[in-house]
Amino acid sequence: MKTRKILLICLISLFTISCEKGLDLQSKDVITDAVYFKTVEDFKLYLNQFYPELPSFNADDDMSDITKPSGFNSVSNSSYVPSPGDGTWDFSYRMIRYANYALESANKASDDIKSGIKVYEAEAKFFRAFHYFNLLKRFGGVPLIDKTLTLNDTEYLYGPRATREAIADFIVKDLDEAITDLPLESDISAGDKGRVSKGAAQAFKARVCLFEGTWRKYHGLSDADKFISAAVDASKAVIDSEEYKLFDRRDVLGDLSYKYYFTLSTLKSNPAGLTKADQSETILANRYDQDIRESPRYEHSHELCPTKKLADMYLDKNGVPITHASSVFKGYNMVLDEYQDRDPRMDIFFVKPFERFWLFSQPVYNVNWDDPESTGIIYNVDFGFWTQTGYRNLKGVSEISFPMGMDWPVIRYTEVLLIYAEALHEKNGKITDDELKISINKLRDRVSMVHLTNAHVSKYGLDMLTEIRRERTIELSLEGYRLDDLRRWKTAEVELKEPLRGVKFQGTEYETNPLWENVKYDYDSEGCILLEASSKRNFEQKHYLFPLPTRQILLNPALEQNPGWK
Repeated sequence: MKTRKILLICLISLFTISCEKGLDLQSKDVITDAVYFKTVEDFKLYLNQFYPELPSFNADDDMSDITKPSGFNSVSNSSYVPSPGDGTWDFSYRMIRYANYALESANKASDDIKSGIKVYEAEAKFFRAFHYFNLLKRFGGVPLIDKTLTLNDTEYLYGPRATREAIADFIVKDLDEAITDLPLESDISAGDKGRVSKGAAQAFKARVCLFEGTWRKYHGLSDADKFISAAVDASKAVIDSEEYKLFDRRDVLGDLSYKYYFTLSTLKSNPAGLTKADQSETILANRYDQDIRESPRYEHSHELCPTKKLADMYLDKNGVPITHASSVFKGYNMVLDEYQDRDPRMDIFFVKPFERFWLFSQPVYNVNWDDPESTGIIYNVDFGFWTQTGYRNLKGVSEISFPMGMDWPVIRYTEVLLIYAEALHEKNGKITDDELKISINKLRDRVSMVHLTNAHVSKYGLDMLTEIRRERTIELSLEGYRLDDLRRWKTAEVELKEPLRGVKFQGTEYETNPLWENVKYDYDSEGCILLEASSKRNFEQKHYLFPLPTRQILLNPALEQNPGWK
């Protein structure tokens, strides 16, 4: 009996082993390395995950000095303290891991798809550079991770931060390699429009190099010229490619091309009925579609208002600062005075008191393209409801309801032109009128604004670099650039200590008109609304870099905290 049992067990074991040899052990409901990354399409689909994670709506300048958010922003007034975690740190390293995984998988791909996946290797390098730049801007040097880590990678897990120089060079190297294998915008098929192009990588390289070059120049670090020259070359390469151009349809939109560029959809979103297909200013966007992926709600109200500082940056119609003795600025006595005879871009995006405007969020206020005056709402400067500061901005706000498919421009040609002008001046200490003609004056032409020239600067005793920086602030306002600009120019220690102010109220029509008789604010010595006093804004040298998340330092004592932080 015992012998029979042993024989039976042996037979069952042999049968089991025989069956296992014929089994397909690949999972049927989970994608694994063994079955994925076998085709070019696999790599393409994998890289798709990076695109919805690009910056999107509400990438505003609420952390700077040109807008007033709801409440008080701890970055704007420098009241923040180190914390255990940091969203930028966690998100960036997660995306870097995904990019590293794609590149490692590409290295192991079969020879028959090697050539076909080069473009997706290039995309992975672009996105890795994109997220390392977010870390560089915020923290300076950070751990340099160029592989997918395991628990055995102790030299990475417990290693020190790479230097700022190493991270910057790594980003540029990734972008240079990506530029080689990415297609021109004009060579991307209709079905793949929106993917990273050669121009996107060149434009992003220009952004990186301008930031790093000017940071080095004004923070007393080496190799500033190397990066600034690279910014000139990269931005000029985009210009010379003629792949992109400003959305300038003055033939049908007058000076409002600049306004309606931000709200283009596939529906009628402007008086001329132009759609996203009618523009080539966007170089890279977080893309939306009214049927597949609707645009997020985006509306400026009392929660995000321009400050008086931004309003005063707009020149008069003759291109002269409003504080200049030769300016035709009309002052502040009547509430409409400060909007008169100004740079048209102020008129385009600032809602003037008693002016009609349209809101997408309330269909009753949507524009009627056939009879606009029959709809909309009048801006009565309702403090506390429409505005905190007295100013209201409509940049990027649609005038029709959902569903909408407006894209958020992550990189647009406007920025390339601004980078080119600024980098040239930083490199050479000057800029020629011909160089201004193909850069900043293209932007001014779009809104019929007088040109910036060397003769103009000389005539009015202006400073060319100041005017170039003003142009950048005006054109890119509320798109999330301002804080980074102040930090790289090393002017944050002055600019961010200044009070946040609203309109001039005392001694003006605001004070005497019964419409605003119940408005109560604190005011400064000039009679302007005082929203946050300079005594509550304290930018120190340590604030040029953010503190590393304290949990990371506890996990890895080799990481050193940024100077001034504990």
